[in-house]
Amino acid sequence: MAHELNNLLTVIQINTEFLVESVGASPENAEELDEIQRASRRASILARQLLASARLEPFDPAIVDASLRKQPADNTGAGAEKGPSLSATILLVEDEAAVRGLARKILAQKGYRVLEASDGAIALRVAAGHVGEIDLVLTDVAMPVLGGRGLVEELHELSPGLRVLFMSGYPREEVFPDKRDQAPYLQKPFTTETLIAEVSSALGIVR
Repeated sequence: MAHELNNLLTVIQINTEFLVESVGASPENAEELDEIQRASRRASILARQLLASARLEPFDPAIVDASLRKQPADNTGAGAEKGPSLSATILLVEDEAAVRGLARKILAQKGYRVLEASDGAIALRVAAGHVGEIDLVLTDVAMPVLGGRGLVEELHELSPGLRVLFMSGYPREEVFPDKRDQAPYLQKPFTTETLIAEVSSALGIVR
């Protein structure tokens, strides 16, 4: 249930961002849109609190609120290298149609070529038709038929160096309980800025 709630919150947050951009200099609806964004952020905190409560874990809403407000840092560390340009091809795999459509729109606006699939099994067929063309797989973890981790295992047999960015409505520590697993991860609900930042980081693009 929390996973589905985070999918819905992603749709609300990103569509609100689009509306805020369209308002521009006109403040006519700015206050109402700002209120929607604040409510969405509070709902995101509640969703994470529910997940923590189900696992009997401590929960600090102030820490979560700070993480939701914070934008990802630029990838400018010593190990960062200039990666593929914004013409890179991304295989987007997400079973929630509204989330997939919004992610596709955001990535396409930034200049990425986007291939899409609604589950892992379909993604394998798409990938088979574009061998050597895919720079990044952006995939949800929990999907019908074949989930994200199973998909990536299959793809890595054909392309061991293929870059991957996982996304999920569940906290990272639940999806990847082994702390040694540092796979790139995008927590839902996400914003436009967070999506672009995490995709850039996964591709090794210096922003």
